[in-house]
Amino acid sequence: MSEQAPLDRAQFGVWADFVLGYTRVMHEVEKGLRATTGLTWAQYDVLYNLNAQNDGLSVGDLSRTLLYSSGSASNLIRGMVTAGLVERSRSQSDGRVALISVTREGIRLFDRATALVLQTVRDEFAVELVADEMPAVAAFLSRLRARDPNLRRPPYDLPAGLL
Repeated sequence: MSEQAPLDRAQFGVWADFVLGYTRVMHEVEKGLRATTGLTWAQYDVLYNLNAQNDGLSVGDLSRTLLYSSGSASNLIRGMVTAGLVERSRSQSDGRVALISVTREGIRLFDRATALVLQTVRDEFAVELVADEMPAVAAFLSRLRARDPNLRRPPYDLPAGLL
């Protein structure tokens, strides 16, 4: 293992700004989601991941995509089934596997929520990103995301009418 230089004060400061900035923006996103749709970010994240999957996802696949334990994902999904946002069905290829798919009500709520998320991201994040900073920031964040193979990869799917 090669020896690396220790974290310096400037690097720590950038990381702290990243974490605090992320926390602030996500607080605004979650506040808006709850006020407008009643959804939490976790519920929105489930709907986002299911929106692109016509055949549904297993709880295990969802938990890996969401970076939750399967127990946490199961509890989250159970509440969403009760709320009528998602439904469970058996996989046609393996009857032991339960697939989760979004309901019509879930799609309707997802579309409303996505419009709000995009508006909040524009107002709370994008307005602060200067055009000439975009390539460097995008490259940096892409490298961070790429370190976890379970995270979604571009292109990120959103309803076409909302972009």
